[in-house]
This record gives sequence, structure tokens and C-alpha cells, in this order.
Amino acid sequence: MAATPTTTALVSTFLLCFLFLFHGASPAPVASVRGSSEVDDSSALLAFKSAVSDDPKGVLAGWGASPDACNWTGVACDPVTKRVVQLVLREQKLSGELSSALGNLSHLRVLNLSGNLFAGTVPPELGSLSRLKFLDVSSNTLAGTVPPELGNLSRLSSLDLSGNAFAGPVPRALGKLSRLKQLSLADNQFQGSIPLELTRVRSMEYLNLGGNNLSGNIPAAIFCNLSALQYIDMSSNNLGGAISIRPDCLLPNLTFLVLWSNNLVGGIPPSLSNSTKLRWLLLESNFLDGELPSDGIFGGMRSLELLYLSFNYFRSPRNNTDLEPFFASLTNCTGLRELGVAGNDLPGTIPPVVGRLSPGLRQLHLEFNSPQPLP
Repeated sequence: MAATPTTTALVSTFLLCFLFLFHGASPAPVASVRGSSEVDDSSALLAFKSAVSDDPKGVLAGWGASPDACNWTGVACDPVTKRVVQLVLREQKLSGELSSALGNLSHLRVLNLSGNLFAGTVPPELGSLSRLKFLDVSSNTLAGTVPPELGNLSRLSSLDLSGNAFAGPVPRALGKLSRLKQLSLADNQFQGSIPLELTRVRSMEYLNLGGNNLSGNIPAAIFCNLSALQYIDMSSNNLGGAISIRPDCLLPNLTFLVLWSNNLVGGIPPSLSNSTKLRWLLLESNFLDGELPSDGIFGGMRSLELLYLSFNYFRSPRNNTDLEPFFASLTNCTGLRELGVAGNDLPGTIPPVVGRLSPGLRQLHLEFNSPQPLP
């Protein structure tokens, strides 16, 4: 089987788009916040430091040397109030646990501790950070369940918990995050079904649930309610049922649909033709069946780059040996770079129309079928 394109780089690319969508904290006279409030921020940061068991780069070595926490590495403050608004310590090889004292940084808007070695659980006290807009603890070794208190972060725009060892169900409380644009829970050990509550987050543009142990059907409301979605990845789970997209459900912004390696059945829904911006459609390694589309599903997808239908149970149109209608339906996809229909036991010959596919086509996977060579 051809190697499936990885989506790790895309996660980073999409998240960067939203790093700086932050509003300034409400100004207050400097005299009113100097003193106890600043001391509270410093104390919270020092408590965080004390829970760090190893700091091989010495990034926290200078914390406490200056009484002004705004000068500490990784810390940024509001220029007027002098309150801590950002804590960014990504990829510093820090280990230890996350201190509950982080919940005392009441003006915090950005918390990025990704790419470290933090273990333990996410403290529920983080749910009290009412100004937080960006939370990234991806690529650590955090475990346990995700505290439902994170659903209280009403201003949150981006939440990335990917690449840890979180288990249990996806918290229904995340459906309360009405301003959330990006949610990545990928590469953990989440179980159970996809909560319907997520379909209420109409601001969602990026949803990555890939690489877990999720089961049940994909809620049809994801495709109907979340019309702002650009990226959907639910690959490498145990999801079943059909890909249910009603004819009246438009996904005009959908660019990436990644559902490979599940237990999905049925065919490719004709209403997917509404997603004319689609670039990646990755459906390989499921139990999809029916005829290979030949009726215009792909006709309007001029931006389609990757189409993988390999290792399913598709058959040729009209259940005969003529593969030309399927390949002809792709001739308008002028950006197509990779096409995979391997492992479907398709009969017949490879039709000459293959030569009219995108001039940029660099990979065509037909292995593990039974077609004859080009005439």
C-alpha cells in the first residue's frame, strides 16, 4: 500500500494561522495592579518552575533573579498593566508536572508548553483562565482524562492536546467553546464516540481527531452544522457507518478530508461535490463499496491534489470492466498529483483517458487490482 500522506506538518501550519488573534487586556492604572497582582503572577510562575523536575537547557534558570517576571524567559506582559499575558516555553525539553498554580495567571491569553516532556495530568485549574485564547500542550507525555473545566474557557480560539496519552471520552464540555476555531486531539488514546456537542461549535475551522480509539458513527451534524470547517481528520480510529452528508449540507470551505484506516462503509456521498475547494480526499483502508464515482462528484474539484480510495471494495461503474468513466470524471482535476485506487480488485483495462489526467500527476496506484495494460 502506498504511504499515506502525513498530516503532522499541516497541524502546525494551520495552528500558526491563529497564534496572534489576541485582544489586549483591559487597561487599568499601573498603580492599581502593581503590588499584590504582580506578586501573584510571579508566585504562580515560581510554583510552575518548582514543579519542573528537569530543565536541561536552563531556560528557567533566570526566573526569580529579577523581581520583574516580565523579564523572565518565555514570559510576556501587558505593557500597561504589567500582568502576565503569555507563557511560551515550547520545545525546551522540560520535564515534570504542570502546576495547578498556572490557574492563578488570571490575565493569561497564550499558554504554549508544546514539545516538552511534561507528564501527569492537565490541572483542572486551567479552566479558570477566563482570558485564555490559545492553549497548546501538544507533544508531551500527559495522560489521564481531559478535565471538563476546559469547557469554561469561553474565549479560547485554539486548543491543541495532540501527541500525548490522554484517554477516556472526548469531553462533552468542549462543545461549550463557542469561539473555538482549532481543535486537535490527535494521537492520543481517546475512546468512545464523537460527542454531538462538538457539532455546536460553529466557529470550528480545523478538527483533528485522528490516531485515537474512537468508535461509533461520524455524526452527520459535523458536515451540516460546521460549515466553516476547512480541515477534518478522523483517520486511524475505529469509526464505522457511512459518510453521511445530506444533499442540503454544504461544506464550501472544506479543503482536507482525511478518513483513512477506519471501518467506514457505503459509498462516496454525491453531496461531497459541493466541496469545490477540496484538495485532499483520503479514504483508503476502509470498507467502502459501490461503484467508483463517474457522475460528476469530482468534476468541480479543480483544486483536488490527493485522491486515495485504495484498499476498499469499490467496483467499476455499472459493474463491468470499463474503468474509463471513473478516470474521465477526474480530467477536470487539473491539480491532481496523487491518485490511488489500489486493492479494490478492479477488472478490465487501463483506459487511454488516463493520459488526459493532470500533467502534474506523479503517483498512480493501481496495484493489487486485475486491470490489463494500456491498449
